Amino acid sequence: MSSFFDSGPLPDWKHIQQWMGKDIPWKLMENWDQGGDSNWLNQYVKNMMQNSKNIARVQAQSLVQIETKQDAKFVSVTIKLDSDIDLNKLQLFATVDRLKITGLPGDKKRTVRFPSLVYARTGKAVMKKERQLVIRFKRRPPEKSEYELFIQS
Repeated sequence: MSSFFDSGPLPDWKHIQQWMGKDIPWKLMENWDQGGDSNWLNQYVKNMMQNSKNIARVQAQSLVQIETKQDAKFVSVTIKLDSDIDLNKLQLFATVDRLKITGLPGDKKRTVRFPSLVYARTGKAVMKKERQLVIRFKRRPPEKSEYELFIQS
């Protein structure tokens, strides 16, 4: 199977590097120009893609499942915790529009936006069965007041 790099002469990488920037591993292209063999480049890209799939798989396994619900008076956030999460390191920080979760594996943080504004001080966190953490907040009523603004000249 032939690759794109076998289809003809390639442009000068220095010009492309100046045009596109320095975020691309340009040493790879220079090595290919010197070697004239594209098999190592095809293998490099294949390995890079495989490594990124493995990293994504590990991250997906360690993610916590978070669900938000709201009713007429309350907003609830349910977090399903994995067994590898240390509850002593877990911290919750609430503002009127979001909940920040720290102390996740690998010193990760997660932020959850609420579907409506809440009174942050009313939050209560309770651990339910099967490592399910439920945090409940009292909803703020939506502001329905309308104010006239005057344009100053």
